[in-house]
Formats: sequence, C-alpha cells, structure tokens
Amino acid sequence: MASEEYDFIIVGGGLAGLVLATRLSEDPSTSVLVIEAGEEMGNDPRVKTPAMWAALLDSSADWSLKTVPQEGLGGREINFSIGHLVGGSSALNGLSFSVTSKANIDAWAALGNQGWDWSNLIRAVKKSYSLTLPSGEIVGSGPLHVTYPDEDDGWPQLWRDTISALGFPGTNDPFSGEVCGALTVPDTIHPSTRHRSFAGNAYLDLAIGRPNLTVWSNTVVEKILFDKGHDEIVATGVQYTKDGKTQIVKALKEVIITAGAIHSPKLLELSGIGDKRRLESLGVEVIIDNPHVGENLQNHPMCSLNFEVLDQEGFGTMDNLTRGDPDALAAATEAYSRGKGPLARSNANHAAQLPFPGIKSDGEVDRMLKSLESISPEPPLGNTTAAFAKEHKSFVHSVLRSPTEASACYLSFPGFTRFNVDGTRASARELQGTESYFSIVLLLAHPLSRGSVHIQSSSASEPPAVDPKYLTHPLDLEVLAHHIKYVETLLATEPLASHIKPGGKRNPSAPPSGSFTNLDNARKYARDTSVGAAHYTGTCSMMPRDKGGVVSPQLRVYGCSNLRVCDASIIPITPRTNPQATVYGIAELAAEIIKAGL
Repeated sequence: MASEEYDFIIVGGGLAGLVLATRLSEDPSTSVLVIEAGEEMGNDPRVKTPAMWAALLDSSADWSLKTVPQEGLGGREINFSIGHLVGGSSALNGLSFSVTSKANIDAWAALGNQGWDWSNLIRAVKKSYSLTLPSGEIVGSGPLHVTYPDEDDGWPQLWRDTISALGFPGTNDPFSGEVCGALTVPDTIHPSTRHRSFAGNAYLDLAIGRPNLTVWSNTVVEKILFDKGHDEIVATGVQYTKDGKTQIVKALKEVIITAGAIHSPKLLELSGIGDKRRLESLGVEVIIDNPHVGENLQNHPMCSLNFEVLDQEGFGTMDNLTRGDPDALAAATEAYSRGKGPLARSNANHAAQLPFPGIKSDGEVDRMLKSLESISPEPPLGNTTAAFAKEHKSFVHSVLRSPTEASACYLSFPGFTRFNVDGTRASARELQGTESYFSIVLLLAHPLSRGSVHIQSSSASEPPAVDPKYLTHPLDLEVLAHHIKYVETLLATEPLASHIKPGGKRNPSAPPSGSFTNLDNARKYARDTSVGAAHYTGTCSMMPRDKGGVVSPQLRVYGCSNLRVCDASIIPITPRTNPQATVYGIAELAAEIIKAGL
C-alpha cells in the first residue's frame, strides 16, 4: 500500500467538506486533502442550469438510495436522492436557501451545546453568502451567491395576498429567524450568469489553485485508521480505494468526516465506532462503544396536493413546459439566454411557514395532546435517551402552542408537481389533456419520529439500512393531518379561490374537493402519499454523550481527540425547512472552531 500524509483529511467533498477545505487551506502552512466518492461535474449543464436539477436524480451524480419499509406509511419503501459528486447535495438539490428559526437553534444550545446559539450560528450563515436583492443591492460578501427570483406573472402576489387574507403576514425576512406567514425563498443562483451557485464553484474555486489543497474524486474511503497505543485513541489516517487499489493516507493533525447524515454514521461504524453489539455481530473491531451513532435520524415527511386552475391572463403555469411542449421549451430557453424565465430559478420560491391550525382557539393544542396521549402511546425510545426525548418533545410542543412558530411549511408551485408513492418524482406528462394546475407541497417542520442509519455488513460498498420511521410518532400524523385540512381553508380564501376551477381535477390520489375537512381523510392521505424530503439530520448528534451525543460542541467524536464530524448529521433537532443554509453556517462555524485550536 502506498502512503501519503496531510495535516487534515476531509472525508466527503460535499457542501460542508468544501467549505472546511477552503477555510482551512487559507493558512498556507496547513495541508488539506479532500476525498470525494463521486466525480467532478461542475460544468455539467444539469448542475449549472437551475431548473435542470431534477435531471440529475437517479444519475451517476445521485447515490439513489431507499429506506427500509416504513411502518407509518403502510410498509412503503421510499426512494431518495443525495449528492454523489464534488459539491455533494449542494450541486443536486432544489436550490432553496432557507434559514431555520431562532427558537430551533436556541433549542440546540439548550441541550448543552455552548456556542451554538442563534446569534452565533446566524453570524456564521451570513459569512457564507452574498445576497442580491431585487433592487440589485448586494447584502454580504460571502462566496455563495444567493438571489431572489424574478416575478413575471401574478402567482407570487396572489400567494402573498391569500396568506395575508388568512391573517398572517404577507411578507417576511427569510433570514430573521422569526418567519410566520408568507415569504419569498431565495435561490443559490449567481445573479449574473444565472448558474447554480454551490460549494464547488462558490468555495472550492476560490481555493483549488492553492498548493496546500488537494482534492481526490472518484475515491471511496473504507474506514478511519486509529492508534490505540496511547492514553487516548488517535485517528492516524484513512484507508481508501481508488481505481481498484486499496491504499492508506496519513493524517498528521485531524480527520474530519463530512459525508452527510447517511454516510457519516456509516463510516464511523465501519471504522469501529458505534454500538458494540452491532459492530461485533458484523465482525467489525470495536474502537469506541457508542450506541448513539446512527440514531436520532430525523427528516421532514411531505405530501403534495394538486388543483386544476382556470386559465386566466397573467397566470400561466409550468404545465406545458413540464409536459415537454416544444413551444413552451423554446420560449423558456430563449428567456434563459437573457437570464430570465422559469429555467433561471428554482420555481419553489413562494412559500409560507404557518403555525398549528386552530392555535387561536384557547386550549386546542392541549386538548389534542391530551387526547393523543390517552389513545396513541408514543413509540419505544430504543437507543434514544429519556433526557433527549423529553427536551425534543418539549421543543416541539412549544412550537405547537405558539401562534407565531411554524409547525409546517407550505410550498406553492404554479403547475403540477407531486411525488409517486415510492418517493420518485411524478410528472405532468402522466396526465392526459391540457389542464393547468396549482400545487402545494406540505412539509412537517419538526417531526418527533426518530429513526436510524446503520451498516448491514463490514463492506463499504453495501448501502446502510436507512429507517426514518416516518409518522411513527402519533403527534406527527396529527399535526400533518391538521395542516392538510387547513389547505381546504386556504383554497377557499380569496384571491386564490377565484383561480381554482370549480369541480376541477385534483391529483389522482386525492379525495374530492372538501374531503380534507374530515381529519380521518387527511390522516389517510398523509399515510398513503407522504414521502421524505432529502433533509436528513441527526445521526451523529451534537449534544452531551449522556443525552445521546456522538460529537461535542467542538464537533469532536467522543472518545477520540482528533476525529470530528461536520455536516447535517450533527444537527440534534432538525431545522424547520431545507437545511442547506444551516449546514453552510455549521461548516463556517466549525472552521472557526478548528482554526482557533491550531
């Protein structure tokens, strides 16, 4: 086996890994190696063109994984995508740059994570981006370009007006940490080129010419190597495979795992860090016994609802484009050549973050919680500690009781968009006719259902068992059902109501208009159609070890002084929506922590 050595070895060339590599290599005396399993695809038009991101799904750029059968979803296995290329999911995702709530981050700090409160994290998030406002003004000076979309039809204002008519603010600052009501979500798009801005071209391009930074792509790390001969366990390097050859590279200072919420716990377990009984049963030498590795997996369950709309001037939809109509495609391509039109944005920009429906009714939430506790027992804790479960539950209950904290996110889309029951994306092409649609995608903001990710063998080539346990906590189903029911109220509210076609079509799995006012119908729809967002967090949680932690507030793996994890897996309580902005902040803050200790 050939051998090389670097000060820092970063395992995973995704969002967090490239931010860390760029920041750590700012010191020319520090050598940094990034190892990425996927390939470099930064110039691929599917990466560069914002609206083409879905074309990357189920390609070589996608790990193309699926869950184990989900009890809470009627036994369905749910397919999901995570980035398998340089830049990771920042090169593959839907481009939304949405900051979570102040209450959410402060709940992290309350677990015992000193330094990880809202003020510190939002400072780190803001360090990551330059935001171009509709006026052209630029806020911030970070490497990542973030842009508000052009509004070239009447749907955005209609959405804001409808949410306002329901009694919520029609506009919000998406970076305030206190969003309640409608908001416009900016995209990670360069304002001049209208190309995707991601960790590859925003961060790595700043650093790739540095002689102290090396990036290996198409290289699979099989395990972390350790020296157990000292008073404490020390990570000495990694074993990897490239071009069919197994080799070793040494770490002089630290190994940092940034492989994401699915593959970071997998790599820890393959390396001997995890539940002793599980590792021994698979023939893996135990280095550190920690049963919390791979536990606390959290993700947003989501479901789609589609409604036929009337054809009205100034309210065109995306349906002809997604059906592949040649004229619509030609028009969109021409517009994109000018940096305009649907190909120049994510088209998932106009959203609402809303509190639990009925919160204005005194005692509504408490009555629901009391009723649930009497008829639906909570699922077993498993490897979750009682202390963490109590704090997690307390946070979620505080959200539900608040008239301003969101328990669900509503994404509006002027066109047909939904997911098949196996988690793959459906298309308007499956529908006959020429109807136009308006869609709402609902995400449960703060699920209490907690799952796991664990290896199934000692082989690095075998995918782990991913079990999010969607909707297994009875409160998750109840909250999501109430929000599905609330969609009926939203549809009946002007000005949106005047655009919904009376007696019009809905998506094939939806019951007739008005049916969701019956909560049993809403619960059934949630169980039958919900899938998972690609927002996995929690599997190497940052909190005290006796509460269920895997890493400390310095992101060090408990039991090893020079091994850290830095990615979405360290998040102990999931963000209320897309975690991309949060992970940029985590990586920036982690870089500060690491550099301060050098």
